[in-house]
Amino acid sequence: MTASNGYPENTYYHIEKAKRFSLSAICLILLSLISCVGNKNEPSTISVIEPWCIEGISELKKGDILVKPNANLLPGSSVVENGFSFGHAVIVTKGYTHKNTDSLLRNITIIESMSTNVPIPFQVREIAGYTEDNIAAFNNTSFSEKYKGNRYRLRLNISESQIDSIIAFARNQQGDISSWNAMKSYPLDKTDNNWADNSHWYCSLLIWQSVIYVTGIDLDINQGYMIYPNDLINHPLFDNTDKNIGRTLF
Repeated sequence: MTASNGYPENTYYHIEKAKRFSLSAICLILLSLISCVGNKNEPSTISVIEPWCIEGISELKKGDILVKPNANLLPGSSVVENGFSFGHAVIVTKGYTHKNTDSLLRNITIIESMSTNVPIPFQVREIAGYTEDNIAAFNNTSFSEKYKGNRYRLRLNISESQIDSIIAFARNQQGDISSWNAMKSYPLDKTDNNWADNSHWYCSLLIWQSVIYVTGIDLDINQGYMIYPNDLINHPLFDNTDKNIGRTLF
């Protein structure tokens, strides 16, 4: 039997059914796109990438750890997306709040072990989180806008007194030497209060040693010979929970 449009009735039925299905699918896709875009007049909020990490910061607190991931090919390093070179890690000693990231970084202070060839008094130094200077010892652009989207803020859920002690330990290492030959120290003799007091450091080792000395927490996720910036980023203690936003990307 032939339909009024010239198609056999069976064929006409299937064509019309396909058209209705296609129209329904298009409507569903449009509705999905509209819901993703949302209301542009709504206030902006921190956007969730996944439970492992959220995006955006407007506040830094003392004790926060700022990290750039290192190249994944470095021997013994855990893997973080977009890692490059040796990465870097610092600890915040004075916090600040500001919506503009550059302004935020300019108004915090950090402690770091830097690998730049500078005089020994500046190899482990306390300095503004972002400052430009022609003299390397007074220049700090490690977390500038150039690295946007590949900078991490890590935060441990520990007490204020522990944070103060971690910062005090890191400060006490100023005047020491920055070197990739530095080694981790463990408390072989627990009666020795100076078991963690090395004379040589690199950026992520200074943070690792400060934290394990005060809290007993080992932030090296893979327990390697060296502690890389990637190993800090990947540690599950920085996973985000309803009690602590431990890992953000900015």
